Amino acid sequence: MLCILILYMVYLANGRYYIPENLSYSKNHHVYLDLNKKLIGLDQIGFAFLASPQIVTILVENEIKINEPFASIVTEKGITTLNSPCSGKIKTINTKALEYMEVDTYTKGFLLEFEEITEIREDLISGDTIGPWAKKEVQSLLHNHYSFKIVEIGDSAVGKTAIKVRFTDNYFKKDLKTTLGVDFGSKEITCEYLSDDDVFINGSRTFKATLNVWDAAGQAHYEKIRGIYYRDAKGALLCYDVNNPISFKNLQVWVDELEEHLGLRVPTLLIGNKTDLERKVPLEEARRYAKQNGFLYVECSAKTGRGVNEAFKQLAVELYKKEEEIDI
Repeated sequence: MLCILILYMVYLANGRYYIPENLSYSKNHHVYLDLNKKLIGLDQIGFAFLASPQIVTILVENEIKINEPFASIVTEKGITTLNSPCSGKIKTINTKALEYMEVDTYTKGFLLEFEEITEIREDLISGDTIGPWAKKEVQSLLHNHYSFKIVEIGDSAVGKTAIKVRFTDNYFKKDLKTTLGVDFGSKEITCEYLSDDDVFINGSRTFKATLNVWDAAGQAHYEKIRGIYYRDAKGALLCYDVNNPISFKNLQVWVDELEEHLGLRVPTLLIGNKTDLERKVPLEEARRYAKQNGFLYVECSAKTGRGVNEAFKQLAVELYKKEEEIDI
């Protein structure tokens, strides 16, 4: 008989950390308890908090009781002691845990295996409470540092690559080659979210965001391979050329493709590029289209740099608001 086990994970920070939903966790020490395999160990967020543990020492031998110290971990910052989330009889002490703790946390990176578990703490994080708890813990770990994947879409030659390069490298080259397939760039920015909510100090919150910009080729013959680059995107930059009415008329094609691959609408910024040239798409018409579709709207010139950083910061704030479920 073939048995298939499906594990549900909570993925955080764009997949950098994952927390299995079938396990239980101690709130403060990030010790996980696997009741099926009878294992305890340090979860991925806890490992990251400790910043590369160097030595692990197991403090128990045969049995352990709830809240009893069972392991000490030496890091560059000092020594951390882990308390047990359960009581039970120990079967195996994993002397090679440190070798696997980062890459195979929940299988080979365990600390103790039990012969039997007789009692567990009542305040462990489990079930539906895992996701919200893990999300807050990662935010604390990253100190309000977020990472967002953004897809940049629109007709060929509207200046998508030039916008990306101006943003990531503050550079403009007139004869940039047309993107073949996909291009990629990344930059960390500091943003400020202004709010009327009294919870925020002085009505604002500052955060850092790493924007990973995927510039998809606009030519029709790349349509079949573009789909894979939408995967896991958190937002979109929808581009047209203010000097090219055809690129504006084709926006709906790109909106339809965006919804086809990402399902529910993601935060999207409509950006009109090449404002250093003669305008042929009326500003009010572009603003009206953005409003009708619930998009942000900014105009820019990749050549001069005007409006480019503003565009990405506006989109980052919307992504932050969605991530934090603010004003939704």
